[in-house]
Amino acid sequence: MRLPVLALASSGALIAGLLVGAAGPAGAEPRAAVPLPTIEEIPGSRIFTGALQRLGPRGYLEREYAVTVTDPQVYSYVGESTQTTVQPAPEGTYRSRFIVRMPSDPTKFNGRVLVEMMNTTALVDLDIAWQQAQDYLMRDGWAYVGVTVQQTGIRALSGFKRQPDRYKDLGLNLMTPAASADATNGVRDPSLAWDLTSQVGALLARGGGTSPLNGYDVESVYLTGQSQMAGYAVTYVNAIHPRHQVFDGFLVAYRGTRATNLQYAAPVDGAVPSTSGSEAQRRLAGSGTPVINLQTETDPPGFPSGSDAAVWRPDADEPADRFRLWEVAGTSHNDRHGAEQALGVLTRDYGLNFAPACDWKGAMGVNDFPMRFAWHSALEGLAGWHETGTAPPSVKRIARVDGDISRDSRGNARGGLRLSRIDVPVATYGPFSTGGLFCNLTGWQKPFSRAAIDRRYPTTSDYVSKVRAAAEADVAAGILLAEDAVTLVESAKRGPIAEGRTIKSY
Repeated sequence: MRLPVLALASSGALIAGLLVGAAGPAGAEPRAAVPLPTIEEIPGSRIFTGALQRLGPRGYLEREYAVTVTDPQVYSYVGESTQTTVQPAPEGTYRSRFIVRMPSDPTKFNGRVLVEMMNTTALVDLDIAWQQAQDYLMRDGWAYVGVTVQQTGIRALSGFKRQPDRYKDLGLNLMTPAASADATNGVRDPSLAWDLTSQVGALLARGGGTSPLNGYDVESVYLTGQSQMAGYAVTYVNAIHPRHQVFDGFLVAYRGTRATNLQYAAPVDGAVPSTSGSEAQRRLAGSGTPVINLQTETDPPGFPSGSDAAVWRPDADEPADRFRLWEVAGTSHNDRHGAEQALGVLTRDYGLNFAPACDWKGAMGVNDFPMRFAWHSALEGLAGWHETGTAPPSVKRIARVDGDISRDSRGNARGGLRLSRIDVPVATYGPFSTGGLFCNLTGWQKPFSRAAIDRRYPTTSDYVSKVRAAAEADVAAGILLAEDAVTLVESAKRGPIAEGRTIKSY
């Protein structure tokens, strides 16, 4: 299938025209030229991992593009530092795809673009950041771009139930030859993810007439990765960003203690090695570009010592190091809001009638804490930090004793970023549930008994007034957006019993 080419130029001309800035911060690697990729629009509105929401009534549209990486490089660390060396990628054409969601009217665009490295833990692309932040992104006029950065996501496209031939003749491939020879582990080859991500970011920021956002006044571009892709984001921030300087800020969400390899790593004694024990390679530091690390109670469990403690690095406001860690009390790695959407994508696009065997039908249901509002605040804070230099607030870390989360008499976490559902509680929230991987990470929620609710909130109006006061305090503290405070208060009018309930089954 031959598609209309939207960006064609020689790599030499692109490199000459896209030198990204001048010298970086003192001690940083010199900025490298980031060439633009070649993109082709994939026709038709049926898109694997397309938005579940009706975008038209919200003033949004959605398009999809095949993207060819220009002159990709493969990177290696220098010892245990974050410095890197490069070599040309093994010969071949490396192609992926990305999804764009943007205001239909360019005058409604706020100038901000969020680029997400889509998550493939479920073996298909999932747009986790969009799932959590869609209301805020569309409310404020952001553009969103979801990029397939793993061969795992590319392979899943062949199982697209709504249009089986959509991706058939595009020649999508992100596997280097060494990874291709490893049928078991090769699909996780990250070698091409770095230049793919940088080139898509450069295209959005500086692509002009070749950009899918041509006609939109792009002012800033931000990168995010969640869960498995948080490992990619950590590596990108530490090792690739100092070279390329494409993105204006980073939101790393739900990270563990590790970071992703820079390139394919052959198994050793049957296990695929992760990054070295280097603390520098695990400690998020954006060379002066703002970084917010947004964590749930699940991420990571315990409080490791040694190099793993780099996850809990201190906040910073230095010119060469701007960092915030927001740990949100009451939250789990996955939640009701995200689980419903992920299941919707898997069912609609992959034909997977997914009924998780989780303990979700008893007294403890899926965690329904509104983590999405912390996403909204983090994105707004990140953009403001870049655009105006105004740093988002530092918040207390979740309290721990010997590595375990310290809990109050109701069983909820002490400390952390606290929204009204935790300070005006109607339930106990836990970060881990029973069952397999996805069940385990979805957490649980146990509503308070009616007697306990009646003692705490004699009337619904009493409960609403407490929620309003907590939400207003959170807005004043800079950890909740005013629009989301209104949503929390409106929801509270259902009453504390209804607020404590959660999903029982799918």
